[in-house]
Amino acid sequence: MVRSFEHILSSMSLETDSVAVSYLQLYLESVQDLLAPEKTNIPIVEDPKTGEVSLPGAAIVEIKDLEHVFQLLQIGETNRHAANTKMNTESSRSHAILIIHLQRSLRIKEEMTTSIPNSAEEFFPGDIPLVLKSKLLIVDLAGSERIDKSGSEGHMIEEAKFINLSLSSLGKCINALAENSPHIPTRDSKLTRMLRDSFGGTARTSLVVTIGPSARHYSETSSTILFGQRAMRVVNTMRLKEEIDYEILYKKVECEVDHLTSEMERQQKLKHIEITQVEKRLKESEMLFNDFRVTSSMQIENLEKEKHQFGYAIKKLMQELEEKEGQNNVLSQQIIHLETSLNEQKQQQLESLSNTKILADTTKTHEKKMGELLRQLEEERSHCAGMKDHFNILQQKLSDAQSSAQFQENMACELKKELSEITTAFTSQLHSLEEKNSELLSEKELIYEELKSTQEKLQHETTHRQSLESEVLRLKQSWTDNCAEESKTLCGMVRSGSGLGSAAFMSKSGKSKETQSSQRGTMSKIFEEVGLPSVLALLKSNDLEVQIHAVKVVANLAAEDVNQQKIVEEGGLDALLSLLETSENTTIHRATAGAIANLAMNVSNQGLIMSKGGARLLANVASKTDDPQTMRMVAGAIANLCGNDKWHMMLKRDGGIKALLGMFQTGHHDVIAQIARGLSNFAKCESRVISQGHRKGRSLLIDDGVLTWIVANSTVLSPSVRRHIELAFCHLAQNEENSRDIIVTGGIKELIRISRESSRDDARNLAKKALTSNPAFLKETQ
Repeated sequence: MVRSFEHILSSMSLETDSVAVSYLQLYLESVQDLLAPEKTNIPIVEDPKTGEVSLPGAAIVEIKDLEHVFQLLQIGETNRHAANTKMNTESSRSHAILIIHLQRSLRIKEEMTTSIPNSAEEFFPGDIPLVLKSKLLIVDLAGSERIDKSGSEGHMIEEAKFINLSLSSLGKCINALAENSPHIPTRDSKLTRMLRDSFGGTARTSLVVTIGPSARHYSETSSTILFGQRAMRVVNTMRLKEEIDYEILYKKVECEVDHLTSEMERQQKLKHIEITQVEKRLKESEMLFNDFRVTSSMQIENLEKEKHQFGYAIKKLMQELEEKEGQNNVLSQQIIHLETSLNEQKQQQLESLSNTKILADTTKTHEKKMGELLRQLEEERSHCAGMKDHFNILQQKLSDAQSSAQFQENMACELKKELSEITTAFTSQLHSLEEKNSELLSEKELIYEELKSTQEKLQHETTHRQSLESEVLRLKQSWTDNCAEESKTLCGMVRSGSGLGSAAFMSKSGKSKETQSSQRGTMSKIFEEVGLPSVLALLKSNDLEVQIHAVKVVANLAAEDVNQQKIVEEGGLDALLSLLETSENTTIHRATAGAIANLAMNVSNQGLIMSKGGARLLANVASKTDDPQTMRMVAGAIANLCGNDKWHMMLKRDGGIKALLGMFQTGHHDVIAQIARGLSNFAKCESRVISQGHRKGRSLLIDDGVLTWIVANSTVLSPSVRRHIELAFCHLAQNEENSRDIIVTGGIKELIRISRESSRDDARNLAKKALTSNPAFLKETQ
């Protein structure tokens, strides 16, 4: 998986390529999401047109970098179902399917443009993008399982049944494809439905089968090889998958809509400004018209008044003119009379001539005034007519402006209506997109936080599991070495109630201190010749030496996983617990505790040990003995029981935790190492249960004073022991209910020290997470 991502990320372009991942498991014929554990029973949907298989409910996470890939894979492995069987301590109980979605954006090909309708080209201007899609499935198939070899019980039998059923369906499909059968039974299992394209479909497929050289599993090896040979005969036809990137088209259309919307708003603003200006000009025209009407009426009244005055003046002038004419007539008569008497009276004639000139000048003056008055009257009439024409023109302009304003108002109403509808539609769409975006961002943040915490837990658990495995191997080796040095071959003692012949044992006496291989060979030979019931019967012997050697034989047999079930079924566990309770011998206590520690490595045996009071008996032995080796065996057995969260309450109630802390006073390095391992197992399992929501409240370890002991001794012990203690303390710090006790005991300084100086990466990461995520710790550090 990691190499595939390294290759993909090294050859992809951030501008045109995108990578997303889904991580699923098929558990009990139910598709579950490993990246989102709350999503269970995800449906499998097939496209009726293309036949493509999809999982619409599965989480799809876009990949950022290789570190992000590591986080997701660790989260998935943490959520995957696994169990401890005789064949495998970490046996997968489900099929894991990693789906990598690849996408590359390209420009549209020429032949694609011909298939797009003209209306779409008009609606989507520019190049239409093309998307190349690919899907890589990396499947980790759980191995087929035989109940008699794996030792599965209870719910594990159901898991094995579904595993074998799906693998059988896969084998049937591959057989049908290899034989060119017309019917391929892909619908018999959800596994074959999801992997339909991988065998005989449109994908390029690789199959990796694993085998081992053990002759004990010859039948599984041969069937696996035959399965791979049949799969090699299946031929797949690859097909290129191209699609139009409607997401980019949508963004382009969205940009075009935004542009049109802004342009429409701009046009609307311009129209609004024009309407405002027209209304303003209309109001100004109305005001001018009203002012002009008022001034025109006033001018007309003034003209009428002037007209009356001029008429009156003209009448008066006419009267004066008539009077002047009458006077002229009289004067002409006088002139005629004077002309006749001219010769006689020259002086009178001269006076008459002067009077005539005066009258003529006066007449000319009056005529000139009359001409001016008539001309002014004509000007006033023409001015009045011009004012009437101007008034009519203004009335026409006013009516035209009113009709134009009405038309513009109607157009503005229609535009406002259309604009409101378009604005409402786009506002609703924009609101919905913003809500979706906010939801996706919040989900992304939550998923990232969960990924981060799960990654830290997974790293811690992986490292801790490796340390435990190495510790178990070391303890087994140490126990075997001790047994090889201390034990002797069984003596040929026969007791009346033992039911054994002396010949089976006398042949093995007389040898001591053999090598480990010869010692185990001797034990196996004794077991085969004498039989387990007879060996277990010796545990009840009245001879102390016989009991000691029998316990050592049982302890050595219990170190092999294949013998543990037989020992328990034959009553060996009950005999060991009875011997632990009744015997006062230190050697018997040491060997019995070692045998129980070996049996406690098996999860199914842990429940039997706890239900029969094994933890209480071990605690009693720890309180009575002063032998470091016995305490080491007792501490190892209790440490193995601490690794199962189901028995934590009973283990605490029976005094197992107090017994671990009580054995610290010996000061022996191996005893302290087992104590630290037990506390680390207990804290780790308890932290996992609390994080999964199965239990709440303070840690069970705090009531027995474990927290105070850890803070006091975390820096004074050896580095190998210190690593377990630091890990236990960091797991306790993950529970916020323990915050107050950690602060009171001065654990904040220890957390800070671990986050900076610890030699284990998982301990440093857990300490940093506790310091940064716990509000109480943040307050104290500030």
